[in-house]
Amino acid sequence: MKKISVIVPVYNVEKYLDKCLTSLIKQTYKNFEIIVINDGSIDNSLAICNKYANKYDNVKVYDYKNAGVAHARNVGIKKATGDYLLFVDSDDYIDEKLLENLNEFLKKNDCDIVCFDMYKVVNNVNTYYHTSNSLVKDNIKRYIIGDSGPCNKLIKKKLFNNLKFMEKIYYEDLATMPILALYTNKIEFLEEPLYYYVQRDNSIMHQKKFSEKLLDIFTSLDNVYEVYDGNYKDEIEYLYITHLLRSASMRFLEYDDTKEYLKEINDIIRTRFPNWKKNKYLKLSSFKLKIICYLAYNKKYRLLKILMKIKK
Repeated sequence: MKKISVIVPVYNVEKYLDKCLTSLIKQTYKNFEIIVINDGSIDNSLAICNKYANKYDNVKVYDYKNAGVAHARNVGIKKATGDYLLFVDSDDYIDEKLLENLNEFLKKNDCDIVCFDMYKVVNNVNTYYHTSNSLVKDNIKRYIIGDSGPCNKLIKKKLFNNLKFMEKIYYEDLATMPILALYTNKIEFLEEPLYYYVQRDNSIMHQKKFSEKLLDIFTSLDNVYEVYDGNYKDEIEYLYITHLLRSASMRFLEYDDTKEYLKEINDIIRTRFPNWKKNKYLKLSSFKLKIICYLAYNKKYRLLKILMKIKK
Protein backbone atom coordinates (compact mmCIF):
# COMPACT_ATOMS: atom_id res chain seq x y z
CA MET A 1 0.00 0.00 0.00
CA LYS A 2 1.88 3.04 -1.28
CA LYS A 3 1.73 6.34 0.53
CA ILE A 4 0.82 9.22 -1.79
CA SER A 5 1.69 12.86 -1.18
CA VAL A 6 -0.74 15.27 -2.85
CA ILE A 7 0.91 18.65 -3.44
CA VAL A 8 -1.38 21.67 -3.87
CA PRO A 9 0.11 25.11 -4.67
CA VAL A 10 -2.30 27.88 -3.68
CA TYR A 11 -2.45 31.47 -4.86
CA ASN A 12 -5.59 33.64 -4.66
CA VAL A 13 -8.09 30.90 -5.41
CA GLU A 14 -10.67 31.38 -2.66
CA LYS A 15 -13.45 30.86 -5.22
CA TYR A 16 -12.25 27.35 -6.12
CA LEU A 17 -10.32 26.11 -3.10
CA ASP A 18 -13.10 24.49 -1.08
CA LYS A 19 -14.13 22.31 -4.02
CA CYS A 20 -10.53 21.29 -4.62
CA LEU A 21 -9.69 20.40 -1.02
CA THR A 22 -13.04 18.69 -0.43
CA SER A 23 -12.40 16.43 -3.42
CA LEU A 24 -9.08 15.43 -1.82
CA ILE A 25 -10.53 14.80 1.63
CA LYS A 26 -13.23 12.54 0.15
CA GLN A 27 -10.75 10.10 -1.39
CA THR A 28 -11.71 6.47 -0.87
CA TYR A 29 -8.00 5.66 -0.58
CA LYS A 30 -6.70 6.62 2.86
CA ASN A 31 -2.92 6.29 2.86
CA PHE A 32 -2.12 9.79 1.69
CA GLU A 33 -1.21 13.26 2.88
CA ILE A 34 -2.20 16.65 1.51
CA ILE A 35 0.57 19.23 1.39
CA VAL A 36 -0.74 22.73 0.74
CA ILE A 37 1.72 25.49 -0.12
CA ASN A 38 0.23 28.95 0.17
CA ASP A 39 2.19 31.09 -2.28
CA GLY A 40 1.58 34.50 -0.69
CA SER A 41 -2.16 34.70 -1.34
CA ILE A 42 -3.73 38.06 -0.53
CA ASP A 43 -7.33 36.84 -0.53
CA ASN A 44 -8.99 34.39 1.88
CA SER A 45 -7.13 31.32 0.55
CA LEU A 46 -4.82 30.84 3.55
CA ALA A 47 -7.72 30.92 5.98
CA ILE A 48 -9.52 28.25 3.95
CA CYS A 49 -6.39 26.09 3.94
CA ASN A 50 -5.98 26.41 7.69
CA LYS A 51 -9.61 25.44 8.19
CA TYR A 52 -8.91 22.07 6.58
CA ALA A 53 -5.58 21.64 8.40
CA ASN A 54 -7.30 22.21 11.76
CA LYS A 55 -9.96 19.64 10.93
CA TYR A 56 -7.97 16.88 9.21
CA ASP A 57 -4.71 15.36 10.45
CA ASN A 58 -3.41 14.51 6.98
CA VAL A 59 -3.59 18.13 5.76
CA LYS A 60 -0.42 20.18 6.24
CA VAL A 61 -0.25 23.87 5.31
CA TYR A 62 2.93 25.87 4.66
CA ASP A 63 2.84 29.61 4.14
CA TYR A 64 5.44 31.39 1.99
CA LYS A 65 5.92 34.73 0.31
CA ASN A 66 4.84 34.75 -3.30
CA ALA A 67 7.52 33.03 -5.41
CA GLY A 68 5.51 31.26 -8.11
CA VAL A 69 3.97 27.85 -8.64
CA ALA A 70 7.31 26.16 -9.44
CA HIS A 71 8.76 27.21 -6.08
CA ALA A 72 5.59 26.03 -4.31
CA ARG A 73 5.83 22.62 -5.97
CA ASN A 74 9.52 22.34 -5.11
CA VAL A 75 8.74 23.10 -1.47
CA GLY A 76 5.97 20.51 -1.55
CA ILE A 77 8.35 17.89 -2.91
CA LYS A 78 10.79 18.55 -0.06
CA LYS A 79 8.03 18.32 2.55
CA ALA A 80 6.49 15.16 1.08
CA THR A 81 6.88 11.88 2.95
CA GLY A 82 5.05 9.67 0.44
CA ASP A 83 6.38 7.10 -2.01
CA TYR A 84 4.60 8.83 -4.88
CA LEU A 85 3.65 12.42 -5.66
CA LEU A 86 0.45 13.79 -7.17
CA PHE A 87 0.24 17.45 -8.14
CA VAL A 88 -3.20 19.06 -8.01
CA ASP A 89 -3.78 22.68 -9.02
CA SER A 90 -5.92 24.51 -6.48
CA ASP A 91 -8.59 25.55 -8.96
CA ASP A 92 -9.06 21.96 -10.14
CA TYR A 93 -10.62 18.96 -8.41
CA ILE A 94 -10.42 15.16 -8.59
CA ASP A 95 -12.76 12.18 -8.54
CA GLU A 96 -13.04 10.51 -5.14
CA LYS A 97 -11.62 7.28 -6.57
CA LEU A 98 -8.54 8.74 -8.25
CA LEU A 99 -6.01 7.70 -5.59
CA GLU A 100 -7.64 4.30 -5.10
CA ASN A 101 -7.62 3.58 -8.83
CA LEU A 102 -4.00 4.69 -9.13
CA ASN A 103 -2.96 2.44 -6.26
CA GLU A 104 -4.77 -0.55 -7.77
CA PHE A 105 -3.09 0.19 -11.10
CA LEU A 106 0.32 0.26 -9.40
CA LYS A 107 -0.29 -3.18 -7.93
CA LYS A 108 -0.63 -4.58 -11.43
CA ASN A 109 1.88 -2.28 -13.14
CA ASP A 110 4.82 -1.46 -10.92
CA CYS A 111 6.31 1.67 -12.50
CA ASP A 112 7.86 5.06 -11.80
CA ILE A 113 5.19 7.19 -13.46
CA VAL A 114 1.50 6.62 -14.15
CA CYS A 115 -0.02 9.00 -16.68
CA PHE A 116 -3.80 9.28 -16.73
CA ASP A 117 -6.47 11.17 -18.65
CA MET A 118 -8.65 14.03 -17.44
CA TYR A 119 -11.69 16.14 -18.14
CA LYS A 120 -11.34 19.73 -19.27
CA VAL A 121 -14.02 21.80 -17.56
CA VAL A 122 -15.26 24.90 -19.37
CA ASN A 123 -18.34 26.65 -17.93
CA ASN A 124 -19.19 23.48 -16.00
CA VAL A 125 -19.10 21.37 -19.18
CA ASN A 126 -16.75 18.37 -19.07
CA THR A 127 -14.82 17.31 -22.17
CA TYR A 128 -12.71 14.15 -22.20
CA TYR A 129 -9.04 14.98 -22.75
CA HIS A 130 -6.56 12.29 -23.75
CA THR A 131 -3.30 13.49 -22.22
CA SER A 132 -1.09 10.88 -23.88
CA ASN A 133 -0.04 10.72 -27.51
CA SER A 134 -0.93 7.59 -29.45
CA LEU A 135 1.56 8.20 -32.28
CA VAL A 136 4.08 5.78 -30.75
CA LYS A 137 3.83 2.57 -28.74
CA ASP A 138 7.07 2.95 -26.78
CA ASN A 139 5.93 4.37 -23.43
CA ILE A 140 9.02 6.50 -22.79
CA LYS A 141 8.72 8.20 -26.17
CA ARG A 142 4.96 8.45 -25.75
CA TYR A 143 5.54 10.27 -22.48
CA ILE A 144 8.04 12.74 -23.94
CA ILE A 145 5.74 13.90 -26.74
CA GLY A 146 2.59 13.80 -24.61
CA ASP A 147 1.02 16.40 -22.35
CA SER A 148 3.73 18.14 -20.32
CA GLY A 149 1.54 19.11 -17.40
CA PRO A 150 2.31 17.56 -13.98
CA CYS A 151 -1.30 17.15 -12.83
CA ASN A 152 -2.12 14.08 -14.92
CA LYS A 153 0.73 12.01 -13.48
CA LEU A 154 1.50 9.98 -10.38
CA ILE A 155 5.27 10.20 -9.96
CA LYS A 156 7.68 8.26 -7.78
CA LYS A 157 9.22 10.80 -5.43
CA LYS A 158 12.80 9.61 -5.92
CA LEU A 159 12.70 10.85 -9.55
CA PHE A 160 12.99 14.37 -8.14
CA ASN A 161 16.19 13.60 -6.24
CA ASN A 162 18.21 15.20 -9.03
CA LEU A 163 15.55 17.42 -10.55
CA LYS A 164 13.25 20.25 -9.58
CA PHE A 165 10.82 22.56 -11.34
CA MET A 166 12.55 25.46 -13.02
CA GLU A 167 11.57 28.56 -11.03
CA LYS A 168 10.79 32.14 -12.04
CA ILE A 169 9.62 31.23 -15.53
CA TYR A 170 6.13 30.75 -16.93
CA TYR A 171 6.44 27.43 -18.83
CA GLU A 172 7.93 25.62 -15.84
CA ASP A 173 6.04 22.41 -16.63
CA LEU A 174 7.42 22.15 -20.15
CA ALA A 175 10.91 22.93 -18.86
CA THR A 176 10.76 20.11 -16.34
CA MET A 177 8.31 17.27 -16.96
CA PRO A 178 9.76 15.85 -20.22
CA ILE A 179 13.13 15.50 -18.48
CA LEU A 180 11.70 12.99 -15.99
CA ALA A 181 11.82 10.40 -18.78
CA LEU A 182 15.60 10.33 -18.44
CA TYR A 183 15.36 9.17 -14.82
CA THR A 184 12.74 6.45 -15.15
CA ASN A 185 12.82 2.82 -16.17
CA LYS A 186 9.11 2.34 -16.64
CA ILE A 187 6.11 4.54 -17.44
CA GLU A 188 2.55 3.29 -17.77
CA PHE A 189 -0.70 4.85 -18.96
CA LEU A 190 -4.12 4.63 -17.34
CA GLU A 191 -6.74 5.74 -19.83
CA GLU A 192 -9.24 6.87 -17.26
CA PRO A 193 -10.38 10.51 -16.72
CA LEU A 194 -10.57 11.12 -12.97
CA TYR A 195 -9.01 14.59 -12.83
CA TYR A 196 -11.04 17.74 -13.58
CA TYR A 197 -8.95 20.48 -15.18
CA VAL A 198 -10.84 23.77 -14.83
CA GLN A 199 -10.25 26.32 -17.59
CA ARG A 200 -10.19 29.94 -16.44
CA ASP A 201 -10.33 33.04 -18.65
CA ASN A 202 -7.91 35.12 -16.56
CA SER A 203 -4.78 33.14 -17.37
CA ILE A 204 -1.87 34.65 -19.28
CA MET A 205 -2.92 32.58 -22.29
CA HIS A 206 -6.23 34.45 -22.44
CA GLN A 207 -5.03 38.01 -21.82
CA LYS A 208 -5.63 40.58 -24.52
CA LYS A 209 -2.36 42.40 -23.83
CA PHE A 210 0.93 40.71 -24.67
CA SER A 211 2.91 39.50 -21.67
CA GLU A 212 6.67 39.00 -21.81
CA LYS A 213 6.14 35.88 -19.71
CA LEU A 214 5.08 34.18 -22.93
CA LEU A 215 8.69 34.46 -24.07
CA ASP A 216 9.63 31.89 -21.42
CA ILE A 217 8.67 29.25 -23.98
CA PHE A 218 12.15 29.74 -25.46
CA THR A 219 13.88 29.21 -22.11
CA SER A 220 11.81 26.14 -21.30
CA LEU A 221 12.45 24.37 -24.58
CA ASP A 222 16.13 25.34 -24.48
CA ASN A 223 16.41 23.63 -21.11
CA VAL A 224 14.91 20.40 -22.45
CA TYR A 225 17.06 20.58 -25.59
CA GLU A 226 20.27 21.00 -23.59
CA VAL A 227 19.50 18.30 -21.03
CA TYR A 228 18.64 15.72 -23.70
CA ASP A 229 21.90 16.59 -25.48
CA GLY A 230 21.07 14.89 -28.77
CA ASN A 231 19.14 11.95 -27.29
CA TYR A 232 15.60 11.20 -28.43
CA LYS A 233 16.08 13.49 -31.43
CA ASP A 234 12.73 12.79 -33.09
CA GLU A 235 10.82 13.32 -29.86
CA ILE A 236 12.54 16.62 -28.95
CA GLU A 237 12.09 17.83 -32.52
CA TYR A 238 8.37 17.07 -32.26
CA LEU A 239 8.17 19.01 -29.00
CA TYR A 240 9.58 22.03 -30.81
CA ILE A 241 7.19 21.53 -33.71
CA THR A 242 4.09 21.39 -31.52
CA HIS A 243 4.99 23.82 -28.74
CA LEU A 244 7.04 26.39 -30.64
CA LEU A 245 6.29 26.31 -34.35
CA ARG A 246 2.59 25.68 -33.86
CA SER A 247 1.38 26.88 -30.45
CA ALA A 248 3.80 29.77 -29.82
CA SER A 249 3.38 31.09 -33.37
CA MET A 250 -0.39 31.09 -33.07
CA ARG A 251 -0.22 32.70 -29.64
CA PHE A 252 2.13 35.50 -30.72
CA LEU A 253 -0.06 36.24 -33.73
CA GLU A 254 -2.84 37.29 -31.38
CA TYR A 255 -0.81 40.37 -30.43
CA ASP A 256 0.74 43.33 -32.23
CA ASP A 257 4.48 43.91 -32.49
CA THR A 258 5.54 40.27 -32.12
CA LYS A 259 7.28 39.92 -35.49
CA GLU A 260 10.71 39.61 -33.89
CA TYR A 261 9.53 36.64 -31.82
CA LEU A 262 7.95 34.95 -34.81
CA LYS A 263 11.27 35.40 -36.61
CA GLU A 264 13.08 33.88 -33.64
CA ILE A 265 10.82 30.84 -33.80
CA ASN A 266 11.61 30.33 -37.46
CA ASP A 267 15.33 30.84 -36.90
CA ILE A 268 15.39 28.19 -34.16
CA ILE A 269 13.49 25.64 -36.22
CA ARG A 270 15.59 26.32 -39.32
CA THR A 271 18.88 26.06 -37.41
CA ARG A 272 18.21 23.17 -35.05
CA PHE A 273 15.74 21.14 -37.07
CA PRO A 274 16.29 21.80 -40.78
CA ASN A 275 14.53 18.54 -41.69
CA TRP A 276 11.55 19.03 -39.39
CA LYS A 277 9.04 18.33 -42.20
CA LYS A 278 10.30 14.73 -42.25
CA ASN A 279 9.66 14.18 -38.53
CA LYS A 280 8.07 10.76 -38.17
CA TYR A 281 5.48 11.97 -35.67
CA LEU A 282 4.53 14.95 -37.79
CA LYS A 283 3.90 12.61 -40.71
CA LEU A 284 1.39 10.74 -38.56
CA SER A 285 -0.21 13.90 -37.18
CA SER A 286 -3.37 15.63 -38.32
CA PHE A 287 -3.57 17.65 -41.50
CA LYS A 288 -4.51 20.65 -39.36
CA LEU A 289 -1.22 20.52 -37.45
CA LYS A 290 0.73 20.15 -40.67
CA ILE A 291 -0.93 23.12 -42.37
CA ILE A 292 -0.48 25.37 -39.31
CA CYS A 293 3.22 24.52 -39.13
CA TYR A 294 3.65 25.00 -42.87
CA LEU A 295 2.02 28.44 -42.78
CA ALA A 296 4.01 29.51 -39.71
CA TYR A 297 7.33 28.31 -41.10
CA ASN A 298 6.74 30.00 -44.45
CA LYS A 299 5.57 33.22 -42.76
CA LYS A 300 2.06 33.02 -44.21
CA TYR A 301 0.76 34.85 -41.18
CA ARG A 302 -2.27 36.40 -42.85
CA LEU A 303 -3.54 32.98 -43.87
CA LEU A 304 -2.75 31.64 -40.43
CA LYS A 305 -4.78 34.40 -38.80
CA ILE A 306 -7.72 33.54 -41.04
CA LEU A 307 -7.39 29.91 -39.99
CA MET A 308 -7.36 30.95 -36.35
CA LYS A 309 -10.58 32.95 -36.82
CA ILE A 310 -12.25 29.98 -38.46
CA LYS A 311 -11.20 27.84 -35.49
CA LYS A 312 -12.86 30.26 -33.08
